[in-house]
Amino acid sequence: MALAAPAVALFEWIVDVTKELIQLRHDNHDDFEFIPNNHHEMIWRTITNQLFINRGFVTSPSQCRKKWYSLKYKYENLK
Repeated sequence: MALAAPAVALFEWIVDVTKELIQLRHDNHDDFEFIPNNHHEMIWRTITNQLFINRGFVTSPSQCRKKWYSLKYKYENLK
């Protein structure tokens, strides 16, 4: 009998944390505009650290970036 793989918890963004992400991205907008794209990872890392400090929310820079672009895409496609 084969053992089943352990269940993996799905990552879910909480509404308050999403709002905080939007605010932090807004606060860092100038950095994203004036720093070359290949250095944006350090800005996302700063945002990730702030989410942890402010909300105790553990995430990665990649998750923050993906969430931001998902929100942006949905906003741009509202009709």
